Amino acid sequence: MRMESKLISLNLIYDYPVKWSKYKVLRDLVQNFYDAVRYQEWNERFSWWREGDQLGLEAKNVSFSYDWLIHIGASTKREKPGEYAGYFGEGFKIASLCALRDYGWQIEMASQDWSLVVVTSQVEVDGRFLTSLAYRVRQSEAVAQNTTLRIHSFSAQDDQLLQSVLCSFFYLHNPLFGEEIWSSHRSAIFYRSGLPKPAYYPATHNDSGAGIIFAGYQALGSFDYPLIFCAHDFRRDDRERNYFFKMDVIKVIQQVVEELPPEAAAKVLQILKNRWYDNPRKQYDFETWHSIIRTLALRVAVSAEQKKAWHERYPNLLVARPIKRSDVPNYNKRKQALAWVRSAATKYQLVQTGFATLGYAALEEVCEKAEGFAITREPDEEESKRIQLLEAVSQLLLAGFLKDVELPKCKIIKYDAAAWRGMANCIPLKRPITISPRMHIRYRLSHIALKRSLLIDGDFGAVLSTYLHEIAHMFGNEGSASFSKALTELLEITLSNTRVIEFYREQWQKVGV
Repeated sequence: MRMESKLISLNLIYDYPVKWSKYKVLRDLVQNFYDAVRYQEWNERFSWWREGDQLGLEAKNVSFSYDWLIHIGASTKREKPGEYAGYFGEGFKIASLCALRDYGWQIEMASQDWSLVVVTSQVEVDGRFLTSLAYRVRQSEAVAQNTTLRIHSFSAQDDQLLQSVLCSFFYLHNPLFGEEIWSSHRSAIFYRSGLPKPAYYPATHNDSGAGIIFAGYQALGSFDYPLIFCAHDFRRDDRERNYFFKMDVIKVIQQVVEELPPEAAAKVLQILKNRWYDNPRKQYDFETWHSIIRTLALRVAVSAEQKKAWHERYPNLLVARPIKRSDVPNYNKRKQALAWVRSAATKYQLVQTGFATLGYAALEEVCEKAEGFAITREPDEEESKRIQLLEAVSQLLLAGFLKDVELPKCKIIKYDAAAWRGMANCIPLKRPITISPRMHIRYRLSHIALKRSLLIDGDFGAVLSTYLHEIAHMFGNEGSASFSKALTELLEITLSNTRVIEFYREQWQKVGV
């Protein structure tokens, strides 16, 4: 059989400043086979084998001219973007350069009536001789039906790399894929199988969970949940970036879930349960799952059957819209409602506003129906007598601490179901009042309020400590440093006046007798 040989320089200089990892080199070589046979026939028409230090790849009934391997940018896939894993037209050339130069891998390829070996050649540029990547091409009279590629010097340590590469392409028998949830010609969602990801598998920085993002038929990202999202027509403009940032992961998932029918949306939403209360943390938050969860809830709500099933499975969800601190009235209502939720007999779960479309009520609405808000009323005769005792003992204790500051009016919290035993209505002062170099009154208290059950049935010590706690809000909000300092001062004053407190305890016990 007659064989003709020729050397073809690629005009790709050997020290061209490109650096691909072993994973990227091998992935791009395999990618050519993947695009040739397509994912539908991957298992039937693609095969690989190991012989000593050689790795062999083969695609059945695939043949093409080696001319496509010569020119940078030349690709048979350019005319049909969105249908292939590759399309830049440089993969084999750059992969061959890095394989030979950086990793000592010798590449051989054969198809139709030709075979080639990746080598180097000398080219003259302006009187200087440079080393260039080249192909040693041989032509034969026999025509092969299959395309094969061999990598020499492929070590046993590289086998893990091969497994990672093979699992990084989208195909239905991929061992990382579990049951299919839904698919279309553009997108797909699967459960993850229980198989761990191989070493070197693509992962999103700081988010390398079990979940996988396939974009353009290749694994490019990861996240925490046991799902696989696939956007076949998603295209990257940056060919040097081989993984997704968190914002890219969110973008792909959002694109896929917008297509889901109600039943599939319900399955995905259940898996993402701990994201149900996600809200943007800043004006432009590209990593929040808020829009994904909202879209899924909207998709489930399309079906009356799915809405009913959802309520049967999750009856105790409460919608809580984001509230800014600057919205003082609603912010205070939210704090009360949250306190009520924590003490409620029913265990509720807060969710974002998208769940309103599924028929769930708002947190504040349910709290109000349960009489959980600290709504106030005027005290009755017996309550007034006890309040007068609290005011009298407080005036004695705080005479040196608050000097000319009047104590606020005390009201009664109307509903005993309210979570708070006491509350203070704080009005910010334009200018703080200095009590000492370290103590400043920041709020005027229009009134404070106590629960009737605490006032009538509570121990005097518990009632007095709650009353003083609310008085301390003159100095700051709950948890602030100034509020903590005020509480410390009040505690020291109280401990130094046990005889006064004991006298008023006796008077307290006589009220209503």
